[in-house]
Amino acid sequence: MAAEFSLTDRDVLWRAMAAGDARPWDVIVIGGGITGAGILREAVRRGYRALLLEQRDFCWGTSSRSSKLVHGGLRYLAAGRFRLTRQALLERERLVREAPFLVRRVPFYYPLRRGVFPPRAAAAVLFWLYDRLAGLDDHRRIEPGELRELFPGLNPAGLTGAYRYSDAITDDARLVLRILHDAVAHGAAVRNYSEVTGLLREHSAGDRGRVRGVRVEDTESGAVLELEAAVVVNATGAWADRFDSAPPDQLRIHPQRGSHLVLDARDFPAPAAIFLHNPEDGRRLFVYPWQGRTVVGTTDIPHDQGLDAPACITRAEFDYLLRAIAPLYADRPPARGDVIATWSGVRPIIASGAVDRPSRASREHRVWSEPGLVSCSGGKLSTFHHMALDVLKRAAAFLPPPQTDRKGDSRVLDATGLQPEDLPGLTRERAMTLIGRYGRAAPALAASAGDADFQPLGESNVCPAELRWSLQHEAVVHLDDLLLRRSRLGVVSARGGAGLFDEVHTICTRDAGWDGARWSFECERYRDIIACYYPVPEKDVGVQT
Repeated sequence: MAAEFSLTDRDVLWRAMAAGDARPWDVIVIGGGITGAGILREAVRRGYRALLLEQRDFCWGTSSRSSKLVHGGLRYLAAGRFRLTRQALLERERLVREAPFLVRRVPFYYPLRRGVFPPRAAAAVLFWLYDRLAGLDDHRRIEPGELRELFPGLNPAGLTGAYRYSDAITDDARLVLRILHDAVAHGAAVRNYSEVTGLLREHSAGDRGRVRGVRVEDTESGAVLELEAAVVVNATGAWADRFDSAPPDQLRIHPQRGSHLVLDARDFPAPAAIFLHNPEDGRRLFVYPWQGRTVVGTTDIPHDQGLDAPACITRAEFDYLLRAIAPLYADRPPARGDVIATWSGVRPIIASGAVDRPSRASREHRVWSEPGLVSCSGGKLSTFHHMALDVLKRAAAFLPPPQTDRKGDSRVLDATGLQPEDLPGLTRERAMTLIGRYGRAAPALAASAGDADFQPLGESNVCPAELRWSLQHEAVVHLDDLLLRRSRLGVVSARGGAGLFDEVHTICTRDAGWDGARWSFECERYRDIIACYYPVPEKDVGVQT
């Protein structure tokens, strides 16, 4: 049963490819984020022999460091981007139906203030249309008193009420992993820490030569292979122009950074998600509950730190977010010492010329191609499925006819048919969490552990049974894979979860066979990652309210 729910065995796959046991692939996808995972899943379900390669870990980049919101985007609707908003809303509804314990509907509150856009009449139209595009009737206007009952620290100055509506929140990394597991179950192969260092081309006079495959390096061992494919898909997001494959028509990829703060929900509760209007620059930010914590985000600024290392928050962004949240907790605004962790992600914006207002830039995706190569970038977490369909449509010119008929099967995720009652002995919330995170594998995971293995680690909602399962079945190579992406222990715990290292060490020793030297190496590596890329600045930034 275990192998049925496991990602591809990395070593077995590499040996098979090195020995030439594998015939040429139909599709090789470069990039193991939400976009690449969605494309892989759609390719393999059409009967294509498909492989995904990720240079670091699955969802290492944008797809584990997004804002976690599966939403249509009110600001895109307000800007008149009706098609993008409708696509995102319909995909939101699809994901809520198909993975209700992973993509959860959450109430959002949009405060209205005197003299701040939008006025009451415009807001009424905006929220009516937002629901209409999603096929819902789920919004209502509330009075200032009702809003302040939920958020008692909210500054009442100029407050005229609010609109309550719904959007959805997810664990972005677990969503990617669910899709990868589904793809593997349908016959796909996936491998992390496998960097595509170049494209293979058919050389002919007078042209660039058709792309016929990739050169890939195992970043752990340094071994190199050449693999052939009918079509290569470049799904590397902000990195998409690195394979001599820049977008056409003078479009450029503009990396844009979004940073977030994590707070203790006991001191700074967020019973629902709320918009905050920052009077400094007119931007609106979110404060929302996630994984038992309160999250504040996001910034939208050009990313000039380079793409070869993870993005990290700057002191200016940290200061900006703390100032922005102060009016929500006016009685006791959060300070530097209240921040448990931070994270930052880079999203690709496709535009011609400079992007003067990053927060207002379009999130629409682009797909472009040349013989044997299809590239894509841009888009939103909510619209990854639309991007995958567009990519496969463009790739069809280089592929044989599909081997399976997709008519009547429009699901994004495989059906599990599971309810909390199917995991006896667990609390309803724990059962829902496991079904959401692990899909069809949840009953096997639940049956593999004893009662003590389902007690939460520290103040998180992660339990030892999950870490054990991931070590055994989810291609964990390094400690950060386990604590930052398979689980989110590292971003909801102080100092990256260092206070839980004794328990984590026991699990890694027993279930992954790590010896003392391996554990010491992984701990040092992990602490460096937390200090460099998930930091809480050492000195207070002087927040003034």
